[in-house]
Amino acid sequence: MPSDRREWFLNQVFCHRRMLRAYLRRYLSADEDIEDVIQDTYLRIYGIQDYTTVESPKALLITIAHNLAVELGRRRVSRATDAVADFDTLGVSSGNPHLEEQLDARRRFEAFCSAVDSLPPICRRVFVLRKVYKLSQAEISAVLGISQSTIEKHVAKGLVRCRDHLRSHDLVGHSMATRSAPTDDGADSCLAVEGDLR
Repeated sequence: MPSDRREWFLNQVFCHRRMLRAYLRRYLSADEDIEDVIQDTYLRIYGIQDYTTVESPKALLITIAHNLAVELGRRRVSRATDAVADFDTLGVSSGNPHLEEQLDARRRFEAFCSAVDSLPPICRRVFVLRKVYKLSQAEISAVLGISQSTIEKHVAKGLVRCRDHLRSHDLVGHSMATRSAPTDDGADSCLAVEGDLR
């Protein structure tokens, strides 16, 4: 993270962490959910190309965090209803030759997400920042305030645990051909980690 961007992030965004936690507590009850939304919010703000044009970083911080909290709530409701699948929507009767690949890609993506969700909170945050969002160890260190050697240990631990989880579901070593199939947002980034898990 360039020094100017780092200073801007720390002085204009990160300094509002306590306020942001209190704000998110209105919408989320679990500390882990709050921390996840805060980290995702930081990542979105970090991704802004021309950060110097942001007039009110605090307002942007609240807006993004609010939207992510609402989105998290919607995903939870959606997961609860996914158990009752609409077979017409899935195209089961259409004879679609790619249906099996699509279902396999979704199954592997969900298993990967489940593996990542099972990691301890700090390990999960480090793993996602490094392997999914491709942040450098120095960038993660600046955002989370932990040493680069600790980051390296968390990434290694995350890889081992995710590999073991996927092996227990017989999903490591499958062909990556299904990566071209439509998947959820972020699935390609997550599935790309499979190469590291072999």
